[in-house]
Amino acid sequence: MATYKWSGATGLWGALRYWTPVDGPTAVPGAGDIGVIQTGKITLQSGLRVPATVRLGSADTATAPVLDLQGATLSVLTMPRGLPPQPFATVSSPVKYGMVNVSGQSRIGSINIGASADLVRAPSPYGHGALKAPDNLTVNLAAQAVLGAGFDVKDGSTLQVNGDTTTGFTAGASVVRGGTVVIGAPLAGTGTITMTNGAVVSSSGEANAGTLELARRVGAGVTIDIRMGTLLLDKPQLFAGTIGIRASEGSDAYGPQSVLLKGLTASSFGFDDATHRMTLWSGNTVIDTVQFTADMVSASFKTGPYASLDVLQTGDGVLLRGLYSYSPAGAVELPRH
Repeated sequence: MATYKWSGATGLWGALRYWTPVDGPTAVPGAGDIGVIQTGKITLQSGLRVPATVRLGSADTATAPVLDLQGATLSVLTMPRGLPPQPFATVSSPVKYGMVNVSGQSRIGSINIGASADLVRAPSPYGHGALKAPDNLTVNLAAQAVLGAGFDVKDGSTLQVNGDTTTGFTAGASVVRGGTVVIGAPLAGTGTITMTNGAVVSSSGEANAGTLELARRVGAGVTIDIRMGTLLLDKPQLFAGTIGIRASEGSDAYGPQSVLLKGLTASSFGFDDATHRMTLWSGNTVIDTVQFTADMVSASFKTGPYASLDVLQTGDGVLLRGLYSYSPAGAVELPRH
């Protein structure tokens, strides 16, 4: 295995003159190699299969690199370790350390960002505080583009996938570990996105919980397994996937479990034990249904502060409030239909 560094030019992946060997012979990165891209723009053309691992990202935001996938296949995409601390309190949004533009039928075996949960000590009114140094990757899907990529997003990291109704994203087996994932493209294919606790646990035993926002249609083959975290469905009536929300009852650390069905207004709900499907009603009109995994039964919906799952009407939509989640101000518990 050898490591190669991109010169910072704008060029094609196979341009030998732009690759500088760090610890290997002169070559274009191949199977088992690592290609480091800290600046510049590199294009992977249609039909190209890159078996190397690409490490994309730079601490210098003025030279943030761009990877242009034009129907190519990439084995592994990672973000670098050791990015500088970035306190959330003083920065309006995370820095973009790298960007991927996708057109055509492209595929990435896996995306791993937030390779380590780097902690720094920072001043606070109480003299302590842990602030994370996030990695931030933006993936832009051109019209008609299709991207297949599993992802692993850790504490403090952000993955943003931008697309429209003509694009497609197949996430496969993916994990959100205390980070934030926003998928602005239709989510299709067959696979499970697991939401679990991050690596950092507070002194009270509460772990960092991640957020997954799905902005467009979600296919029936997609399962969201919420062991810990918040699922936001921007278009809940276009969600045909399956939700699991009870898996973390035996977790070692406390953390919220919730689902927000944005924009919905309901007056009651029902649940069918045979199909494991919840129905939301407005009067006598069905406004939406939500499919759950087989471990969710009618008895899972209880009332009170220690409920497995409450169904609440809030100003933002219908909230499925799971373990260790708080009720927002003004929330009203929905009755059974």
